[in-house]
Amino acid sequence: MIKLQWLVLLAVLALGAGCSSVYDARKAMSEGGYQKVMTDTQDINQFPERDRTLVLNYRAHAKMGLGYWQSARDDYLRAWNAMNLSEGGGVAAAHWFSERQKFWMGDPYERMFNSWYLGMMYFMLGDRENSMACFRNALYVDTGDLKQGEYAADWLPTFIMRIRAYLARQDEAGAKAMLDELKRLPKEPANFDASCPWLNMDAQKDANTIMMLELGVGPFFTAEGHHGSTRVINQGEYRESFVEVLVNGETLGRAYKIGDTFFQAITRGGRVMDDILKGKAIAKTASIAAGASAMHIGRMLVVHGKGKGTKTAGAIAMGVGAAVMVAGLLANAEADTRGNVLLPGETHLMMAKLPPGEHKVELRFFDSNGRELANLRQRDIPLRVPETGDAVLLARSQPRYIVPRTLEEARMNPLPATPVKQ
Repeated sequence: MIKLQWLVLLAVLALGAGCSSVYDARKAMSEGGYQKVMTDTQDINQFPERDRTLVLNYRAHAKMGLGYWQSARDDYLRAWNAMNLSEGGGVAAAHWFSERQKFWMGDPYERMFNSWYLGMMYFMLGDRENSMACFRNALYVDTGDLKQGEYAADWLPTFIMRIRAYLARQDEAGAKAMLDELKRLPKEPANFDASCPWLNMDAQKDANTIMMLELGVGPFFTAEGHHGSTRVINQGEYRESFVEVLVNGETLGRAYKIGDTFFQAITRGGRVMDDILKGKAIAKTASIAAGASAMHIGRMLVVHGKGKGTKTAGAIAMGVGAAVMVAGLLANAEADTRGNVLLPGETHLMMAKLPPGEHKVELRFFDSNGRELANLRQRDIPLRVPETGDAVLLARSQPRYIVPRTLEEARMNPLPATPVKQ
């Protein structure tokens, strides 16, 4: 029995070790910010194949936060191909072992953010056509199962940027069609501020500056309930509630909330795996209980039974019970809690018409009581407004993004290329 106990212990430890290898991006951010995340993830091949798409999104976000837009675009595109064109892997293993054996492909809102950021990188690098395709895909993956009562695409940042792309190609009909779709969305305060003044054609045509301002931290997953078989979506905690925008020392006013990440995460229904995990949790409990009961009965027969046949039957019962209990102990019903923890909590919009040339932007963040969070104030953010077309600013409360001063800086490669294993 001692050997059996050691076998069970080693098997459980090995199983746990095999599922805990996902990169801890939150810890890395607290230790060294985007620079550490980018450095840690330089070689994607060092991570288990099942985790690489998630880690690739982390590296892309870190590069974007450091102002390396073109390199971030390349990583987002590589992750996009895996999340949209691949069937992934490890699905069969996830049914029998840990759900984390599956390749990480992201929830709908995580795939939406991947397409959204990829589109923003294309747009800010001057490639409007490819950005249009990315924003369209973001709308596509953001559409839930309408027959199940889930929400249609309702994350406004993709609508706004798709409108800007239509106007850039002088397609007012396309821009109007997007505005019409936008107007049909439920006016859900948890998702966006319906009083936003730029949700009409006149305002869109008049503006030449778009600022997408991210606040707070996004949702995260925990495994709770029976054997951790229930995946719970938790809202990230943050103090910033709104942001005031100043350009060259003059206030443009308060930006308007147009996207809530937690709302997006909880309005897309359950997963097929949820029901499988519940069944695995029930089977796990039953197996452990049945195995322990059989071992107890077998032991009683061995110790107190009369006759060789009874003792033999008792030994067999103990062996069968041990096997059943080991199977129950090794069964992993815990939900997969991997998720993109670098996403923001909210996205706010400021639009304006500014004279062409170089400008300095200042962002002041406030809590829900109107008190400024002075430690989050950002000054002297560079903004260049072109003679024609849009100036676009993507900024975040914390950890703040570095905005490149020129496209040459945005196109710099921060890391040497690493070989890709085939």
